[in-house]
Amino acid sequence: MFRLEQLAYLVATAEKGSLNKAAKALYLSQPALSKQLALLEKQLGCRLFHRKRTGIELTEAGRYLYERASLILEQVEETVAGIKRFSEQQRLRIGALPSVANHYLPERVAAYTAGEAGKVALVVKDTSEELTALLEEGTVDAVLVQNRAGDAPFLTRPLLHESYLAVLPADHPLAEKEAVDFAAFCREPLLIHRDPCDIREDFRRQCRRLGVQAAHLLELDFNDSLLAYAAMGNGLTIVPEMAAASLGDKGLVVRPFCQPFGRTISLICHPGAVREAVRLCEAETGEPSSPRSAE
Repeated sequence: MFRLEQLAYLVATAEKGSLNKAAKALYLSQPALSKQLALLEKQLGCRLFHRKRTGIELTEAGRYLYERASLILEQVEETVAGIKRFSEQQRLRIGALPSVANHYLPERVAAYTAGEAGKVALVVKDTSEELTALLEEGTVDAVLVQNRAGDAPFLTRPLLHESYLAVLPADHPLAEKEAVDFAAFCREPLLIHRDPCDIREDFRRQCRRLGVQAAHLLELDFNDSLLAYAAMGNGLTIVPEMAAASLGDKGLVVRPFCQPFGRTISLICHPGAVREAVRLCEAETGEPSSPRSAE
Protein backbone atom coordinates (compact mmCIF):
# COMPACT_ATOMS: atom_id res chain seq x y z
CA MET A 1 0.00 0.00 0.00
CA PHE A 2 1.22 3.51 -0.72
CA ARG A 3 2.38 5.87 2.04
CA LEU A 4 1.31 9.38 3.02
CA GLU A 5 4.67 10.69 1.81
CA GLN A 6 3.86 9.47 -1.70
CA LEU A 7 0.56 11.35 -1.66
CA ALA A 8 2.46 14.47 -0.60
CA TYR A 9 4.87 13.95 -3.52
CA LEU A 10 1.96 13.62 -5.95
CA VAL A 11 0.22 16.76 -4.66
CA ALA A 12 3.42 18.82 -4.78
CA THR A 13 4.24 17.63 -8.30
CA ALA A 14 0.73 18.36 -9.56
CA GLU A 15 0.72 21.84 -8.04
CA LYS A 16 4.22 22.74 -9.27
CA GLY A 17 3.60 21.28 -12.74
CA SER A 18 7.24 20.23 -12.92
CA LEU A 19 9.29 17.42 -11.43
CA ASN A 20 12.27 19.71 -11.02
CA LYS A 21 10.31 22.40 -9.15
CA ALA A 22 8.53 19.84 -7.00
CA ALA A 23 11.80 18.10 -6.11
CA LYS A 24 13.30 21.40 -4.96
CA ALA A 25 10.24 22.21 -2.86
CA LEU A 26 10.41 18.75 -1.25
CA TYR A 27 14.21 18.86 -0.74
CA LEU A 28 14.51 15.71 -2.87
CA SER A 29 16.60 14.93 -5.91
CA GLN A 30 14.59 14.71 -9.13
CA PRO A 31 15.53 11.04 -9.71
CA ALA A 32 14.36 10.17 -6.18
CA LEU A 33 11.03 11.94 -6.73
CA SER A 34 10.55 10.28 -10.13
CA LYS A 35 11.24 6.89 -8.55
CA GLN A 36 8.62 7.44 -5.84
CA LEU A 37 5.98 8.58 -8.34
CA ALA A 38 6.70 5.63 -10.61
CA LEU A 39 6.35 3.32 -7.60
CA LEU A 40 3.01 4.92 -6.74
CA GLU A 41 1.78 4.37 -10.29
CA LYS A 42 2.90 0.75 -10.11
CA GLN A 43 1.16 0.21 -6.77
CA LEU A 44 -2.09 1.70 -8.08
CA GLY A 45 -1.86 0.03 -11.48
CA CYS A 46 -2.50 3.19 -13.53
CA ARG A 47 -0.72 6.22 -14.95
CA LEU A 48 -1.09 9.40 -12.94
CA PHE A 49 0.85 11.84 -15.12
CA HIS A 50 1.42 12.69 -18.77
CA ARG A 51 5.08 13.61 -19.05
CA LYS A 52 5.72 16.29 -21.67
CA ARG A 53 8.61 18.52 -22.65
CA THR A 54 6.86 21.52 -21.14
CA GLY A 55 6.20 19.77 -17.85
CA ILE A 56 3.71 17.22 -16.58
CA GLU A 57 -0.08 16.98 -16.57
CA LEU A 58 -2.39 14.85 -14.49
CA THR A 59 -4.25 12.02 -16.15
CA GLU A 60 -7.90 11.51 -15.28
CA ALA A 61 -6.84 9.01 -12.62
CA GLY A 62 -4.21 11.47 -11.44
CA ARG A 63 -6.78 14.26 -11.00
CA TYR A 64 -9.05 11.88 -9.07
CA LEU A 65 -6.22 10.92 -6.72
CA TYR A 66 -4.95 14.51 -6.43
CA GLU A 67 -8.33 15.78 -5.19
CA ARG A 68 -8.63 13.07 -2.58
CA ALA A 69 -4.97 13.17 -1.58
CA SER A 70 -5.28 16.93 -0.96
CA LEU A 71 -8.18 16.30 1.41
CA ILE A 72 -6.37 13.44 3.15
CA LEU A 73 -3.21 15.50 3.72
CA GLU A 74 -5.24 18.46 4.95
CA GLN A 75 -7.04 16.20 7.43
CA VAL A 76 -3.76 14.67 8.59
CA GLU A 77 -2.28 18.14 9.14
CA GLU A 78 -5.33 19.21 11.11
CA THR A 79 -5.17 16.02 13.17
CA VAL A 80 -1.49 16.50 13.98
CA ALA A 81 -2.10 20.13 14.93
CA GLY A 82 -4.98 19.06 17.13
CA ILE A 83 -3.10 16.28 18.88
CA LYS A 84 -0.33 18.71 19.82
CA ARG A 85 -2.74 20.26 22.29
CA PHE A 86 -2.49 17.06 24.34
CA SER A 87 1.25 17.48 24.76
CA GLU A 88 2.75 20.43 26.59
CA GLN A 89 5.86 20.44 24.45
CA GLN A 90 6.93 18.59 21.36
CA ARG A 91 10.41 17.10 21.37
CA LEU A 92 12.56 17.17 18.23
CA ARG A 93 15.03 14.29 18.33
CA ILE A 94 18.15 15.25 16.42
CA GLY A 95 21.49 13.52 15.92
CA ALA A 96 24.79 15.25 15.17
CA LEU A 97 28.52 14.74 14.82
CA PRO A 98 30.64 15.86 17.80
CA SER A 99 32.02 18.97 16.06
CA VAL A 100 28.53 20.01 14.90
CA ALA A 101 27.02 19.37 18.33
CA ASN A 102 29.74 21.41 20.04
CA HIS A 103 30.12 24.36 17.66
CA TYR A 104 27.05 24.67 15.39
CA LEU A 105 24.06 23.59 17.45
CA PRO A 106 24.33 25.16 20.93
CA GLU A 107 23.17 28.70 20.04
CA ARG A 108 20.61 27.40 17.55
CA VAL A 109 19.10 25.02 20.09
CA ALA A 110 18.97 27.86 22.63
CA ALA A 111 17.23 30.16 20.13
CA TYR A 112 14.83 27.42 19.02
CA THR A 113 13.79 26.38 22.51
CA ALA A 114 13.44 30.01 23.67
CA GLY A 115 10.38 30.39 21.43
CA GLU A 116 7.17 28.41 21.36
CA ALA A 117 8.82 25.38 19.78
CA GLY A 118 9.30 22.20 21.77
CA LYS A 119 12.32 20.71 23.44
CA VAL A 120 15.28 19.17 21.66
CA ALA A 121 16.72 15.73 22.43
CA LEU A 122 20.29 15.54 21.10
CA VAL A 123 22.18 12.35 20.25
CA VAL A 124 25.89 12.59 19.35
CA LYS A 125 27.70 9.95 17.28
CA ASP A 126 31.20 9.86 15.80
CA THR A 127 30.23 9.09 12.19
CA SER A 128 27.60 10.08 9.66
CA GLU A 129 26.98 6.38 9.01
CA GLU A 130 25.96 5.82 12.63
CA LEU A 131 23.66 8.85 12.53
CA THR A 132 21.85 7.83 9.34
CA ALA A 133 21.35 4.36 10.85
CA LEU A 134 19.60 5.99 13.83
CA LEU A 135 17.39 7.95 11.43
CA GLU A 136 16.45 4.81 9.50
CA GLU A 137 15.66 3.00 12.77
CA GLY A 138 13.37 5.85 13.84
CA THR A 139 15.47 6.66 16.91
CA VAL A 140 15.85 10.30 15.78
CA ASP A 141 13.79 12.63 13.58
CA ALA A 142 16.70 14.37 11.88
CA VAL A 143 20.50 14.21 11.66
CA LEU A 144 23.29 16.64 10.84
CA VAL A 145 25.93 14.78 8.85
CA GLN A 146 28.82 15.52 6.51
CA ASN A 147 29.35 14.68 2.84
CA ARG A 148 26.23 12.54 2.77
CA ALA A 149 22.68 12.55 1.38
CA GLY A 150 19.69 10.53 2.49
CA ASP A 151 17.61 8.14 0.41
CA ALA A 152 13.85 8.50 -0.06
CA PRO A 153 11.66 9.00 1.85
CA PHE A 154 14.14 11.07 3.90
CA LEU A 155 14.75 14.66 2.83
CA THR A 156 18.23 16.19 2.47
CA ARG A 157 19.07 19.88 2.78
CA PRO A 158 22.71 21.09 2.50
CA LEU A 159 23.38 23.67 5.21
CA LEU A 160 26.97 24.84 4.84
CA HIS A 161 30.38 24.05 3.40
CA GLU A 162 33.53 24.64 5.39
CA SER A 163 37.27 24.06 5.02
CA TYR A 164 39.62 22.13 7.26
CA LEU A 165 42.34 24.21 8.88
CA ALA A 166 45.81 23.33 10.12
CA VAL A 167 46.29 23.82 13.88
CA LEU A 168 49.82 24.45 15.08
CA PRO A 169 51.71 26.19 17.90
CA ALA A 170 52.17 29.91 17.29
CA ASP A 171 55.97 29.50 17.36
CA HIS A 172 56.04 26.64 14.84
CA PRO A 173 57.94 27.45 11.58
CA LEU A 174 54.85 26.66 9.48
CA ALA A 175 52.88 29.26 11.46
CA GLU A 176 54.90 31.98 9.73
CA LYS A 177 53.23 31.15 6.42
CA GLU A 178 49.84 32.48 5.32
CA ALA A 179 48.88 29.00 4.07
CA VAL A 180 50.36 25.59 4.90
CA ASP A 181 51.50 23.10 2.27
CA PHE A 182 49.69 19.83 2.94
CA ALA A 183 52.75 17.65 2.20
CA ALA A 184 54.90 19.71 4.57
CA PHE A 185 52.16 19.42 7.20
CA CYS A 186 52.15 15.62 6.86
CA ARG A 187 55.93 15.44 7.43
CA GLU A 188 55.37 16.78 10.95
CA PRO A 189 54.20 14.70 13.93
CA LEU A 190 50.40 14.70 13.69
CA LEU A 191 47.61 14.30 16.21
CA ILE A 192 44.69 12.56 14.55
CA HIS A 193 41.22 11.34 15.42
CA ARG A 194 40.89 7.65 16.20
CA ASP A 195 38.70 5.53 13.87
CA PRO A 196 35.80 5.53 13.25
CA CYS A 197 35.75 9.26 12.46
CA ASP A 198 34.49 11.24 9.45
CA ILE A 199 37.19 13.90 9.85
CA ARG A 200 39.91 11.27 9.78
CA GLU A 201 38.37 9.75 6.66
CA ASP A 202 38.42 13.17 4.97
CA PHE A 203 42.10 13.51 5.96
CA ARG A 204 42.84 10.09 4.41
CA ARG A 205 41.00 11.09 1.23
CA GLN A 206 43.12 14.23 0.92
CA CYS A 207 46.30 12.18 1.44
CA ARG A 208 45.28 9.81 -1.35
CA ARG A 209 44.31 12.69 -3.65
CA LEU A 210 47.72 14.34 -3.25
CA GLY A 211 49.77 11.13 -3.03
CA VAL A 212 50.99 12.01 0.47
CA GLN A 213 51.50 9.78 3.49
CA ALA A 214 51.56 11.04 7.07
CA ALA A 215 54.90 10.30 8.72
CA HIS A 216 54.06 10.18 12.44
CA LEU A 217 50.57 9.78 13.91
CA LEU A 218 49.38 9.92 17.51
CA GLU A 219 45.78 8.74 17.81
CA LEU A 220 43.44 10.35 20.33
CA ASP A 221 39.71 10.11 21.01
CA PHE A 222 38.39 13.64 21.54
CA ASN A 223 38.84 16.99 19.81
CA ASP A 224 39.70 18.77 23.06
CA SER A 225 42.46 16.25 23.68
CA LEU A 226 43.88 16.98 20.25
CA LEU A 227 44.05 20.70 20.99
CA ALA A 228 45.53 20.18 24.45
CA TYR A 229 48.23 17.89 23.07
CA ALA A 230 48.94 20.34 20.23
CA ALA A 231 49.27 23.21 22.75
CA MET A 232 51.89 21.17 24.62
CA GLY A 233 53.93 20.80 21.43
CA ASN A 234 53.19 17.11 20.82
CA GLY A 235 52.16 17.60 17.20
CA LEU A 236 49.95 19.38 14.70
CA THR A 237 46.32 18.63 13.95
CA ILE A 238 43.34 19.73 11.85
CA VAL A 239 39.93 21.13 12.77
CA PRO A 240 36.87 22.06 10.73
CA GLU A 241 36.43 25.79 10.30
CA MET A 242 33.54 26.02 12.79
CA ALA A 243 35.79 24.68 15.57
CA ALA A 244 38.55 27.27 15.11
CA ALA A 245 36.95 29.71 17.56
CA SER A 246 37.36 27.20 20.40
CA LEU A 247 41.18 27.46 20.38
CA GLY A 248 41.10 30.24 22.97
CA ASP A 249 44.40 31.22 24.57
CA LYS A 250 46.14 27.89 24.11
CA GLY A 251 49.07 29.33 22.17
CA LEU A 252 47.73 27.80 18.95
CA VAL A 253 47.01 29.33 15.56
CA VAL A 254 45.09 28.10 12.54
CA ARG A 255 46.16 28.37 8.92
CA PRO A 256 44.39 27.34 5.69
CA PHE A 257 45.99 24.73 3.47
CA CYS A 258 47.54 25.59 0.12
CA GLN A 259 45.59 22.60 -1.22
CA PRO A 260 42.21 23.20 0.46
CA PHE A 261 39.79 20.45 1.37
CA GLY A 262 36.61 20.52 3.39
CA ARG A 263 33.20 19.08 4.13
CA THR A 264 29.54 19.83 3.49
CA ILE A 265 27.19 19.65 6.46
CA SER A 266 23.67 18.56 5.54
CA LEU A 267 20.40 18.10 7.34
CA ILE A 268 18.67 14.77 6.64
CA CYS A 269 15.26 14.30 8.19
CA HIS A 270 11.99 12.46 8.15
CA PRO A 271 9.36 14.26 6.01
CA GLY A 272 7.19 14.77 9.07
CA ALA A 273 9.99 16.59 10.91
CA VAL A 274 11.32 18.79 8.11
CA ARG A 275 9.54 21.96 9.21
CA GLU A 276 10.81 21.86 12.81
CA ALA A 277 14.28 20.63 11.85
CA VAL A 278 14.71 23.47 9.35
CA ARG A 279 13.38 25.93 11.93
CA LEU A 280 16.04 24.72 14.37
CA CYS A 281 18.86 25.04 11.85
CA GLU A 282 17.70 28.49 10.76
CA ALA A 283 17.11 29.76 14.30
CA GLU A 284 18.42 33.31 14.74
CA THR A 285 21.64 33.15 16.77
CA GLY A 286 22.50 36.84 16.80
CA GLU A 287 25.89 36.15 15.23
CA PRO A 288 27.08 35.86 11.62
CA SER A 289 26.55 32.37 10.26
CA SER A 290 29.78 30.42 10.02
CA PRO A 291 31.23 29.20 7.83
CA ARG A 292 29.66 29.46 4.31
CA SER A 293 26.07 28.54 3.62
CA ALA A 294 25.74 25.74 1.07
CA GLU A 295 23.98 26.64 -2.16
